[in-house]
Amino acid sequence: MRNLQLSRLSLKLAVALATMGAAFLAVSAANAATSNATTLDEIVITAQKRAETLQDIPISVYAISGADIEAQGITSVQGLANSVAGVTIGSANPGNMYLNIRGTADLSSNYQGSSVNGFYIDEVAMSYVPGYMPDVGVFDLERVEVLRGPQGTLFGDGSLGGTLRVITKKPDSTSFFGRYKVDFESVEGGGAGFGVQSSINLPIQKDVLAASLSVSYRNPPGWIDVPDLHKNNTNDAKLGDYRLAVRYTPTAALTVDASYLYSRSTFYDFLATSPGVLNPAGVGPVGGLSPSAATVKVAALTVSYDAGFATFVSASAATDAVNEATRDVSSALQVVFPPELVPGASASALVNAQSQALSQEFRLVSNGHNNLDWTVGTYALHEKRDIEDGYTFNLPVIPYVDEPLEHTKQTGTSWAAFADANYRLTEHISAQIGDRFFSDKKDFSLTQIRGSILPLGFAPAGTVQTGSESAKTSSPKLGLTYKISNDTLVFVKYAKGFRSGGSNTVPVSLYPYASSQYGPESLYSYEIGLKSKLSDNWYLNSSVYHNKWSGLQLPFRTTDNRYTYTTNAGTASANGAELETGGHVGEHVNLSIAYAYIDSKIDRNVYDGLDNLIARADNAIPFTSKNKLTLSSTYTQAITDTLKSVSEVRYRWATSTYSEPGNQALYENGSTSQLFVATGMSGSWGTVRLYVDNALNRTDSSAKIPPPGPNLYVLTSYLRPRTFGIEFSDNW
Repeated sequence: MRNLQLSRLSLKLAVALATMGAAFLAVSAANAATSNATTLDEIVITAQKRAETLQDIPISVYAISGADIEAQGITSVQGLANSVAGVTIGSANPGNMYLNIRGTADLSSNYQGSSVNGFYIDEVAMSYVPGYMPDVGVFDLERVEVLRGPQGTLFGDGSLGGTLRVITKKPDSTSFFGRYKVDFESVEGGGAGFGVQSSINLPIQKDVLAASLSVSYRNPPGWIDVPDLHKNNTNDAKLGDYRLAVRYTPTAALTVDASYLYSRSTFYDFLATSPGVLNPAGVGPVGGLSPSAATVKVAALTVSYDAGFATFVSASAATDAVNEATRDVSSALQVVFPPELVPGASASALVNAQSQALSQEFRLVSNGHNNLDWTVGTYALHEKRDIEDGYTFNLPVIPYVDEPLEHTKQTGTSWAAFADANYRLTEHISAQIGDRFFSDKKDFSLTQIRGSILPLGFAPAGTVQTGSESAKTSSPKLGLTYKISNDTLVFVKYAKGFRSGGSNTVPVSLYPYASSQYGPESLYSYEIGLKSKLSDNWYLNSSVYHNKWSGLQLPFRTTDNRYTYTTNAGTASANGAELETGGHVGEHVNLSIAYAYIDSKIDRNVYDGLDNLIARADNAIPFTSKNKLTLSSTYTQAITDTLKSVSEVRYRWATSTYSEPGNQALYENGSTSQLFVATGMSGSWGTVRLYVDNALNRTDSSAKIPPPGPNLYVLTSYLRPRTFGIEFSDNW
């Protein structure tokens, strides 16, 4: 019966998608017939680790150039989500983000786990700590690619639902150039902020050696007030990205790229209890702000050698990430120490998470476009993490300060071998096949460094808990492509993605129903897609898919709400459809439409170790809107030979989401409706632009979470209120 229902749903999705596609086909054909605008740009991408044009690659990919990113007023990776069907990028604070692709989300953001979806900066994986992907600036990028569907064959662990790739600009040894941009913003009901961004390209030896430097500093304004502390606009931030790159090309066959990225984000208070205010009235006072900081350092070396029949690539990287956070939990302390008995008591939750990784990939990629195109390679990763997690309880009436602290250490080693090929069977038909064998092992230990004299459920000092987790798996993919014409293709694809397991920080001696570790999870995907360039100035891409997700890494809380731990529990499924279409209409207007339908849900009831119901069957996967629509329009008009105006309108609508698998009404985010409007002029003197973000001034939320301890109130991440901005940019 379930298979019959699934077949019916898939048929309905396919029919709906075909109907939408036919409608847009008719509209775009009419537009094309009356237009002689310039043709669509051809985007070359490396989603399959070899250069291919976007419309010729038989997978669902969204790609956007760095120039278009800036033209749309996007200042961070998170802002890209507005334009991508089937993708949500959110954060509970500036500088860190979570990535949801096709209803596959980090259900449990465990410091010792890995992210469910991949995030890469060039060749370097930055997604090995869930919930802590650095939200780097997007100034001076070559392009961004979003690969939807499992990418385990080529990108390995943590690409369960897809992968987002940030491709930076490489130094150019032929000429000197540079540019800069400054902007100022003001938030309605909040403060003001600014940003300064600049890049410079230095040819050191013509056609041989060049260097580039890119600097981005953003100070986005805050708008959250904390009446208990008599502070306003507390959630402002300081976000800095600094990148140095060198390219060495001693021969036509050899290219050496070296780069170093330093990213630092600092934010002071980022959650509210109502729009614009942090004030848990009726529960207890706010004891202090909740500052956080994240630092990411990435050193990378990529060597590429063209051997004629194939290109050899060596990609080496070293990463170092530190995340520090203090969360005020004074209100929760009132349950244990009532203010009438212990006045002035305050408490803070503290975490310091450090992770370092060394990675090495070797691959050989066939050159040209032959009947058989292939990629083979190996990958190795060594990683270690150190996490200190604790509390500070300040009881001035006694007086007494209690500081329980635990320390988790984890080391992991993994390696993989992979192969991927595309074989042209006939002029119109080609087959895709690939697989990746992956093996990893992780060892961890949990030590209670300092216990607590207070009766708060902490393990005694000196308590040690050890364990290990290992996995071996494969990640195959199979596909078949039929090229209807030079401009249209249809593909079917099967792919598997996986995510490794990890450890928990809960002391099982005190909570025997919890688990000290958890295992890997897998996702199987079946997809049918269509890609078509309907004319020289209009495209249409669409797909329908079914995902089956097993071994879910779900979050559980101890009965006293002090610890969160992860356990493999249950399965989930997703049925979805995506449509992206757009192009030029007439000489001045560019339109784009992106729509996604995702029905992503848990398949059966999930219970914890005490037989408490955690999530019901058919509960929605967190942070997944069932419907999401983005409409964009750009109007360009030449005023004189050297002066032109550009105006843009972008509207995004999405249905409601939940912030946790239990789908409690308390943690539901309502539907969102966001409008961005901008207008500006460009001339020989530069470009100036005025814009309004969240022009409707909606108080939409992106995440709702409980505080540590008793669930006395809800902490919420609201989207930024109406923001007015002005920016100016020019070349050096």
